[in-house]
Amino acid sequence: MAKFRTTKTTTTTRKRVTRAALVVTAIGSALALAAGPALADSTAAGFNLSQPDWYAGASTYSSSVNLQFQSDGNLVLYVNGGGPIWASGSEGRGVTHVDWSQSGYVKLLNSGNGVVCELGQGNPAPGGWASVQDDGNFVFYNSSGRATWASNTQFETGSTVDACGF
Repeated sequence: MAKFRTTKTTTTTRKRVTRAALVVTAIGSALALAAGPALADSTAAGFNLSQPDWYAGASTYSSSVNLQFQSDGNLVLYVNGGGPIWASGSEGRGVTHVDWSQSGYVKLLNSGNGVVCELGQGNPAPGGWASVQDDGNFVFYNSSGRATWASNTQFETGSTVDACGF
């Protein structure tokens, strides 16, 4: 078995490699934090389900799709630069805002705070988050990271649907 001697040069090289690895790790962590959960109207795709209500014009997006709450009361998922692949189907029903409920699902409400439609109520994600994913899927996750509701539009295989069932 060969013996290796630690020289000053080897020790210096190890320190430099270790320092470089720490810098790369720090940069990677900073980038991950910058891309992590955020409120709507940001470049981040994920956001807390208990964030402030959305009103007409609110949106969030990923690299491939964007979720928009339109002035007609419809919550729509669009392919970036293309057409819709999913919709709540609540246009023309008096929906004025989206309530990202702390109970872990989404309520589409009218001006009197009456519920017009609910998304994910059958399997709520309390303490969870929503994600508009790069694969084209809009998903609710519970606090354990398990998906509880999805638009099922990954890789744009879905089509515009009336999610509210009107």
